[in-house]
Amino acid sequence: MSNQSAGLAPRALAMVIDGVLMASLSALLMWATYGQPIAKWDDLRPGSIVINWLLPLIACVVFWSWQGATPGKLFVGIKVVDARTGRRPSPLQALLRWIGYLVSAIPLFAGFLWARVDAEGRAWHDRIARTAVLRSRPAPADGQGLLVDYIGSHWRGEQGLARSYWLNHVLLMTPLVAGVYGLMTWIATKGDGLQGGAIAILIGWPLVLVLETWGVVGAWRAVRGYRDDEGSAFIGFLARVLLMLSAAQILASLCLGLIPQFGNYWKMARGIDPIGQVRLELSADGRTMQLNGPIGMGDARRLGALLDTAPAVRMFELASPGGRVVEAERIVELVRERGGSTRAIGNCQSACTLVFLAGAKRQLMPGAQLGFHRASTGTFNPAFDELANQQLARTYRRMDLPEEFIKQTLSTPPHRMWYPTSDELVRHALIMVPPKTLDVALPEPDKPGVPAPLTDYVNALRASEAWFRLDQRFPGLIDAAAAAMRTARESLAGTPQEVDAAQMAAQSVLAPMVRELLLNGSPDLRRRYLQVVRVQLAAAQTLGAPTCQAWLSGSPAARRLLSAESMAWETSWLIESADDPPQSRTRSLTPTALEMEVVTRTVGATASGAFSRLWTDGRAGAAPVSCERAAQVLDQIQRTPVAPRELAERVALQNPR
Repeated sequence: MSNQSAGLAPRALAMVIDGVLMASLSALLMWATYGQPIAKWDDLRPGSIVINWLLPLIACVVFWSWQGATPGKLFVGIKVVDARTGRRPSPLQALLRWIGYLVSAIPLFAGFLWARVDAEGRAWHDRIARTAVLRSRPAPADGQGLLVDYIGSHWRGEQGLARSYWLNHVLLMTPLVAGVYGLMTWIATKGDGLQGGAIAILIGWPLVLVLETWGVVGAWRAVRGYRDDEGSAFIGFLARVLLMLSAAQILASLCLGLIPQFGNYWKMARGIDPIGQVRLELSADGRTMQLNGPIGMGDARRLGALLDTAPAVRMFELASPGGRVVEAERIVELVRERGGSTRAIGNCQSACTLVFLAGAKRQLMPGAQLGFHRASTGTFNPAFDELANQQLARTYRRMDLPEEFIKQTLSTPPHRMWYPTSDELVRHALIMVPPKTLDVALPEPDKPGVPAPLTDYVNALRASEAWFRLDQRFPGLIDAAAAAMRTARESLAGTPQEVDAAQMAAQSVLAPMVRELLLNGSPDLRRRYLQVVRVQLAAAQTLGAPTCQAWLSGSPAARRLLSAESMAWETSWLIESADDPPQSRTRSLTPTALEMEVVTRTVGATASGAFSRLWTDGRAGAAPVSCERAAQVLDQIQRTPVAPRELAERVALQNPR
């Protein structure tokens, strides 16, 4: 072996450095292109071929033919030369050498190890390309070795400014910093490989600080030598400004990104997810799975194991502030495998929205919201933040989220939350249309001839804001209404009256509560209800006198003939009335003699009980007045002064004496 030939150790070190640099760049480009940092061996996508095969080839050919060395070889002090002339290899030789790399690697890297026994220290690829690898710097006299001498000479500022800045600082630091930032971004946005990623971050950051200090100090000192050699004052000034900016950016990410999250990274390195785990609860009938809390490491695996024991689950109820995106994506697959539906029973934010969007049918329960916001990497590096949000946009596009929503999501800062309205969600078909009246969608049985379970009826009523609010005011209402609805439907199963009977049965359970609201609610509540009555009376009159009279007498069948718009008015009133504070006193079902005298003098005797049969299911007898007279009563009440008008509105709803 020639005295100038490079040994196996520096060549191996140079290859490791080049490999780390290229792997970091490849992972960054793969993530930016496909959202996946690592490609498989059989990945034949055009972008992957360019990044993982063509780019390394071009880099090696360019560096070998231009500088005679790749960055790793420059760093350790060795170079590639033409074995015959000692000059830099030609582009054709560089290309043959790269192809020879593959030949040397195939038999368990035997071609590389051959340099150890070759008389001239040349590996197989050197023989193929007629090249040799020599030391580019003489061995130091103190015997420390090329690498130690190189590190010391840079630290003292003895190397040229161009090499100190571009090679020792920029080219060496960029892949390392990109790798550490990339891991922080990956954990923040995807949450996969938490333990390994956290360990790499905790090891990588000290290395970043050491190399950044070494690179900045050496390049800073090299400016002095550059100026002593009559170099440009502007170039020297610009180099130091760029060095200060680089150091400031690293310190900002350290102080604002790593240090505040150090405890979390330490937990992740020990296999503990600091955000916690989602709480999984299976309903008593085994048909509904509830996910409550943050989505953490391993939650998809836990959910999958639980679903294996619960084959009947078809509904997934969600209330989560978000969590690990990769776990949410795995839960998405579990939901889709079941053909399940999703229902947000509380705020469903960030990663939770992915699970919600996976449902075949999607419901937003009253009071629940979907929350979207921009991703944050914690690196305080705009480039990595942008990469993270491009990945977030791709993920949402796969879930068929409208571009309008994606744009609004990316414009919402990470520390805030954007909650689209129910109307916006309905307009884009992201949720089922909420019921506008008291009628609800009846549940379908799993098998023909087998009635849907009671819990499905309960859930159908809970999805209605009106029923939900009224159940809060009158606890137990939904359970009783669901039981009545199911019984009525089963008794008329297969008949045309099946649906109407079920809806009327549920509303008959509600009727006494409505009467209580009317009699014991606030005067303003009754005034607004009589406005609803005016709308419904006009709608009933268009259906003919018999139907109108039946409606005024409280017939549930006649009520169902009214227009959807007039029924929606009443439903809106019920939602508002559920929040009306309960009054301290309970009114009598009938007015006193004095109250009757006042009303008779101001509105007329027929006003008493004019609307007392509404919400009685027709069991209290015929209405005491005709529809025409009822319309006149409403007009007279409206023209009455405030004090007697409040009395007249109440007496009109009480039973006549």
